Amino acid sequence: MSKQVPLAVAPRAGSGKSEAKSLRREGRVPAVAYGRDLDEPVALSVDAHELWRALNTDAGANAILRLQLDGDDQLVITREIQRHPVKRTMQHVDFVTVSRDVAIDVEVPITLTGEAPGVDEGGLVDQDLYSLPVRVLPLEVPDELTLDIGDLGIGDTKRVEDLELPAGVEALEDPETVVVSVYYESIDVPEPGEEGEEPLEEAEGVAEAEAEDAEGAEGADDEDQG
Repeated sequence: MSKQVPLAVAPRAGSGKSEAKSLRREGRVPAVAYGRDLDEPVALSVDAHELWRALNTDAGANAILRLQLDGDDQLVITREIQRHPVKRTMQHVDFVTVSRDVAIDVEVPITLTGEAPGVDEGGLVDQDLYSLPVRVLPLEVPDELTLDIGDLGIGDTKRVEDLELPAGVEALEDPETVVVSVYYESIDVPEPGEEGEEPLEEAEGVAEAEAEDAEGAEGADDEDQG
């Protein structure tokens, strides 16, 4: 379950590009916090290393952060992270306030456990859904959802409805959506005529036609010579 992760932030005086570049040179990330618990959006900055640590707990991007805003502790969740297109460093972060007693919508990763018997039969495991959108109270967000595939043979599937959700967690995905399946990977044997090869019957027919043409041409030459 998500725990509150304290994160120190500092107010920003401005919001221009020059200020943002200056903050990044100092090892800080420009940010903004907004939500119904705030009268208006608040411009902030946060230490890049501390932000990385806060978002790399078991809860990942679903970590509930505790910020000091306008003199009060506010619980927030990361809504959007803008990254550098090449370096992938965090360039800007949006935080949205959450309340302990109001459910939020988040994506929770799905982890497969166990060994599918179908693999020993020559099958392959194909995971179609890697995370599940759910609605849950902020402090009850699970770090992950696990799905046991220890009973899957070739041709078997497991769906969203097969996930065991903790109490208070509501799935926002169609229950029939496939999460994982095991299928047999057949080896395709090229049919005659594929990959530039002519079917045997067609090749024989062409050879016969060419022979007849050759015989006809020889007969015409003999008549001309006669």
